[in-house]
Amino acid sequence: MHYIIALGFGTVGTVTSMLINVWFPKLGNFGTFVVSAPITLSIGSAHTWYWISPYYDDFDWSLMLKVVIIGLVFCSAIYYYFFSREHSLEMASALQQAELEKLKAEQALTYSQLQLLQSQIEPHFLFNTLANLKALIAVDPKQAEVLLDKFTELLRVTLKKSRQESIRLEDEVAGISAYLSIQQIRLGERLQFKIDIAQPELNHQQLPPMLLQPLVENAVFHGIEPKTDGGEVNVQIAMQNQRWQIAIVDNGMGFNQAPSQGNGMALANIRKRLASLYPDNASLHITAQANGGTLAKLEFPCEQ
Repeated sequence: MHYIIALGFGTVGTVTSMLINVWFPKLGNFGTFVVSAPITLSIGSAHTWYWISPYYDDFDWSLMLKVVIIGLVFCSAIYYYFFSREHSLEMASALQQAELEKLKAEQALTYSQLQLLQSQIEPHFLFNTLANLKALIAVDPKQAEVLLDKFTELLRVTLKKSRQESIRLEDEVAGISAYLSIQQIRLGERLQFKIDIAQPELNHQQLPPMLLQPLVENAVFHGIEPKTDGGEVNVQIAMQNQRWQIAIVDNGMGFNQAPSQGNGMALANIRKRLASLYPDNASLHITAQANGGTLAKLEFPCEQ
């Protein structure tokens, strides 16, 4: 009998709350409780008296008052529990959404900073390349044609990168190769380079653009160019456990020994992008080689 009475209160309270939410959706949780509680107590108390009346000769007002009070206490306690739980879930959801929005804003800011950095660097490289092209046209037309082809390829890939949040490795490598080829024409035999991709199928995998090229540019600018006899830039790309393993190695002056140290904006930008794209799940390490030169190692998840 106790279970039947409790079930009666619970059923009436649940059905009443559901109907009020459907008919009056703007009432809110507290308004729903205020309306449904009296209905639940009235119908629930009548249901209670139906089951216990055979044990009494007349209607017992004092007993039913106790039933109403107990029902009110339990209804209030249950309402408070579920309201508090729902409120906590809403707060947790709002906090998670706020963190997600913050992350998106930071990511957008990082990309805008990257675009600003590119707009500051590209004109300098552009004018130098065009000046080299103009000089080569008169003395070595075939080499000038090669330079123009590589420069066109670099511009194509750069334009593609600026329009996408991710790019195929094949395109990223094409841009790096074009850049190194242009620098090789400028520096002559002082610059050699090699790009090693561990598995051919990696060419079709996606990764964020402009993570590798600044490191390659640093290797040329800080490592090879200041060194009298030049050196080699070696780009090694592999994947292990669905994580990119990328190393840019040079045997130049060494990052700390180069005459021009730069301002570190490129490395700082890469680290910020990694932090926004893969929080606590990516790394960039710059170390000096024992026999001279610099090793830049990138590790981050593969985009499926």
